[in-house]
Amino acid sequence: MAAGYDVVVVGGGIGGLIVAALLSARGLNTCVLERQSQVGGCIARVEFSGCEFEPGMGVYTSFGPGEIYERIFVDLPVSVPQTSPLTQPYVVRLADGTDVRLFRDEGFSDELARAFPECADRAMEFYRKPALENLSATSSRFRSFIDSQLRGFLHTSIDQCSSSSLAAVLGRPREPLYAIHGGPAALAERLAESIKRSGGAVRLNAPVLRLAYDQSGAAIGVDLLSGERVIATKAIVSNLTIWDTYGKLVGLNRTPPEIKKLLNSLQGTGAYVVYATIEEAAVARLPGERMLVTTTPGDADDNWFTEITLAVYDGTVTFKSVTDVNEWFTYHASEEDFEDSDQAALERFWTKLHASIPELGSGVEIIETANPRTYYDQTRRKLGMVLGLQSSSDLESLRIPCPQTVLPNLFVVGDTVSPFPDLAAVAQTALSLANTLKTKR
Repeated sequence: MAAGYDVVVVGGGIGGLIVAALLSARGLNTCVLERQSQVGGCIARVEFSGCEFEPGMGVYTSFGPGEIYERIFVDLPVSVPQTSPLTQPYVVRLADGTDVRLFRDEGFSDELARAFPECADRAMEFYRKPALENLSATSSRFRSFIDSQLRGFLHTSIDQCSSSSLAAVLGRPREPLYAIHGGPAALAERLAESIKRSGGAVRLNAPVLRLAYDQSGAAIGVDLLSGERVIATKAIVSNLTIWDTYGKLVGLNRTPPEIKKLLNSLQGTGAYVVYATIEEAAVARLPGERMLVTTTPGDADDNWFTEITLAVYDGTVTFKSVTDVNEWFTYHASEEDFEDSDQAALERFWTKLHASIPELGSGVEIIETANPRTYYDQTRRKLGMVLGLQSSSDLESLRIPCPQTVLPNLFVVGDTVSPFPDLAAVAQTALSLANTLKTKR
């Protein structure tokens, strides 16, 4: 006999967990199905050789009074994880070595004047009224400063970015930043605990194969890889990417041609990540424990790792760069051939990293690396894309149904359907979806 719930959530990332926790607390019988052995998705715990690492860039906002996490956890039977405000501002390093601290107060004007004396007033005016047309009045160095943030945080460039995305990306790292005690995975784990306390279910190691349909063609639940069917009487929530929601759950044969065409026009990116230990002396030499670095240009054909982010966490450091996903899935004659390619990428990354951040010296030691192939193996996200969609001026004109899909009882939540690919934005869209589904009860 098939198990039955009011709502079934496919995927235990932060978006799916928030929706499930809120609906469970509000009286709906909810089940989360997660293919991995732990919850969290892209913010799940990363541990190698007895060390724990920051899973991403370490930019966590909106934990203040009245902000999104307080609004979510006020309805839950558990408390929000403990956080501490970071005392250091985020630092952006230009290719010429200039460090720019992203203060959130009036000190930022002085910082821009120091870093960009050639266009200080115009640079500050741009921050007051961020619009792409206003960049032309600034210097090439300042435009590079803006472009590096767009590439690092939004995974797009100046010439492709929309105005609304521009304002969001410039404001986010200047908001109050927080360290989450126990790491960001603690947030996911607390939400999973809330689901269970409210009577819901969190099933790990339970990969979903596809939606289950009745004879009329209506989606009635999901089929697991194990052969089990799980029924959802009110709604199914996909915490997969927008591509996988249609390609894997709905099925391409049931996806309308116009939606398939739109999905094919969307672009995504992947991450190349290096996890390392770091000595205290090396940390002390850095201008900040959260950085975005524009790397020293290499050969004319070298477009790899143009921006690298750095996040220090309890004696470890995570370095991340945006990478094109397709190159990691090109044909290799053998696994050894792929490993050689991966080693070449690491050497290129490591050379650029030390040239751009000489303060590291010999104070870092590589523990492990990750790339789009790694993320695909872990998450089965299409091509291992884990950084949301590339934000572009064309994206806002697309009409892909979200959060409700082409099916009346299937909804989608996550980084590929949120306005900004970070935790706070995903949390906001998840709260909105939970409110919508509660109203539909």
